[in-house]
Amino acid sequence: MNQNQVTASLAIVAVSNGTTVNGYVRVDNGPLIQAWTKGSDKYTPDFEALAEDKRPIVIVVLRDVSSGRILIPSRLVFKYNGTELAFGEDGLCTTEQFVGMFKRVTGYNVSVRITVSGEVEIGGHTVSFNELATDVVIQESSGKQYELFITSDKGTQIINPSEVLTLKASLYSGGDLINDLGNITLQWKKQLPSGEANLGTQGTQNIAANDIDGSLVVSCEAVQNAKVIAKGFITVFDLSDPILAAFKVKGLASDGQIYPGETGTLTPYAYKRQSGEEVAVASWDFATFDGENNPFTLSGKDSNKFQGKDIALTYTDAARAKTFRVIATNTNPIEL
Repeated sequence: MNQNQVTASLAIVAVSNGTTVNGYVRVDNGPLIQAWTKGSDKYTPDFEALAEDKRPIVIVVLRDVSSGRILIPSRLVFKYNGTELAFGEDGLCTTEQFVGMFKRVTGYNVSVRITVSGEVEIGGHTVSFNELATDVVIQESSGKQYELFITSDKGTQIINPSEVLTLKASLYSGGDLINDLGNITLQWKKQLPSGEANLGTQGTQNIAANDIDGSLVVSCEAVQNAKVIAKGFITVFDLSDPILAAFKVKGLASDGQIYPGETGTLTPYAYKRQSGEEVAVASWDFATFDGENNPFTLSGKDSNKFQGKDIALTYTDAARAKTFRVIATNTNPIEL
C-alpha cells in the first residue's frame, strides 16, 4: 500500500419499500428439461423412473441485497403452472391432480413453471419475498441466465502485511455451476477512481496487502463472443495499513440502503488504525458508478469523477443507478 494514500468504497441500494430480498431457484441433479417425441408418450429423461437421489431438486436461494447474506425462508409456497401444491407429513404432494408426483401433460408442447414465494425473518420483522420461478422446459430450452460470484479463501480482510487473499470466480447458468468455461473468458479488474485496471484472465486472482490502499473493489467479468454475460464484485480491505479510510453516512434510516424522500450525505474520512484518531484530509477524489460498475454521473455533476469533501446522494439518483457505488481517494498525500 501507499502509506500516503487511502481509499474508501461504499455501495448503497435504492429500496422502494421495505428490505430488498433477491433470489433465484436453483435446480440440482440436472435442469428441469425433458425431450418429448410427437406421437409418443416417451419422455427423456423419465423423472419417475429415476432413483430418488437422481431426480431434480428445486432449491430456493435468497440474499439480503444490502449485506449479501444468505436468508432462510420461514414459509414457502410452491406452485405448478399456477396451482398451489400441498404436502403431507411424508413429504408427498397431496394436491388432487398431482398426488405423489408431478403429472406430465402430453397434449401440450409448452414450457411450464415451478414458482416459490414466501416470507423471511429480517431484524425481527417478517418480510415477504416475491414469487421466484424456474422453467420446466419440454422439448425446447428458453435460454441461459448467467450469474458470477466471487469468493475469497480467507474472507475479505488482510490482517498481516504478508497475507495474500485468493479470490475465485464461479460462473453459474440457471443455478448450475459451469465447470468447463469453453469459449467464455474471465476478465479480472480492480476498480480505482482513475478507472479500471486489468488484472488477468485466470480462474483465481491473488490480492496482497500492497495491492490495497485501505480498501479495493475487485470485479470479474465473464466474456463470451466479446459480450459481457455476467459480472461479480467483491470489496477487500487491508487492515494492516497504519492509515485506513471509511465513509460516514448521514440522512439515511438504514445502512447500505436509501428510501424514497431520503438524501444521504456520504463523507469519507481517514483515521489511524491503532488509535482510531482521525487524520486531516483536505479533499478527496471521487469516482461514482452504477450497479454494473459503469460510470454514473450524479445530478448536478459534469462527470462521474470530481473532487470535494462529501457527496449528496438523493433517492432519485440512487434509483437510477439501482446500486450506487462510490470510491474515494485522498487528493493530496497524507502527512504521517
